[in-house]
Amino acid sequence: MSAYRFLLSGRWIGWFLLACAAAAVAVYLGGWQMDRNDHLVGENGKITRNYRAEPLSGPPAAAQFADHDPALTWHPVRLTGQYLPEDQVLVRNRPQDGRVGYEVLVPFRTQDGDVVVLDRGWIPTGAAANGMPDEVPAPPAGQVTVTARLQPGEPAVDRGAPEGQIATIHLEELQERWGYPVGTAAFGEVFAEDPAPAVSPAPAPEPETGSGPHLSYSLQWYAFAALFFVAYGYAARQQARNDEWDRQYAEEMERHLSQFYDADGHYVGEGDEELVLRQMEMADDMPAHLKSLMRPRSQRRRARATWEDEEDALLDALEERDGSLTARD
Repeated sequence: MSAYRFLLSGRWIGWFLLACAAAAVAVYLGGWQMDRNDHLVGENGKITRNYRAEPLSGPPAAAQFADHDPALTWHPVRLTGQYLPEDQVLVRNRPQDGRVGYEVLVPFRTQDGDVVVLDRGWIPTGAAANGMPDEVPAPPAGQVTVTARLQPGEPAVDRGAPEGQIATIHLEELQERWGYPVGTAAFGEVFAEDPAPAVSPAPAPEPETGSGPHLSYSLQWYAFAALFFVAYGYAARQQARNDEWDRQYAEEMERHLSQFYDADGHYVGEGDEELVLRQMEMADDMPAHLKSLMRPRSQRRRARATWEDEEDALLDALEERDGSLTARD
């Protein structure tokens, strides 16, 4: 473990804390994406259960507009009563099928006297430069039976709108606008009217139930959190290896230069000392990526001598024999 004592230095502690902070952010983002996935799964479950369910009718249906159960979002309700077309408003900036238009909101008074908000559907903007619709289909007059799907009200926005229009379906604001009690917990998206008018707004399209990318994004963020520590460990391993190589390099240079100086530091080499000093300066100033080129390579043990080794041994033997013959003569 002595090779990793550098991990206790301020620099490496800082890198570790940075990895912890980055991992914490990644875990938070992974959890956020997982929450979005869970919410989407829940919404898809509501659509699957409720979209084509048997409609609620009578007082239970009207009660949902005053006290909406979120589990019944998208559930159909059937109401009988009369539209109040004099209070009709348009919700602006509503896209559908790649076009921008309006949603038509009309209050509806049930037979029991409750007033609820119904969204009769979508109409496109007209050809005029002012962006207003060419025509707003009128609701059926007299007693009507409507079938709509429950939707919670929308939040308020700090954005104005021209006369007869609103920026969002904020039910409390509509109640203040109309000046009479209105169910403020939910509104209904109409998809059937009896009797059916000759012309009516386009109903809301069926919602998609795709899973979306949130689950995969969440797993990616969790993987990133782990990778930060993997990268830290890899960097520490590389640092330990570099330190070991530097120690080997220093030992090799010390062995190489020991042939030029004795134990007292006197120069005993045969060449010019100036060249040796320059060599030492070059070694000290050498960049790390060049030092690695001079680091000693690990020597592998050979199982048996190669033909080069045998040739060298033969030459050495011949030199020794020639030397002994010369001495004898």
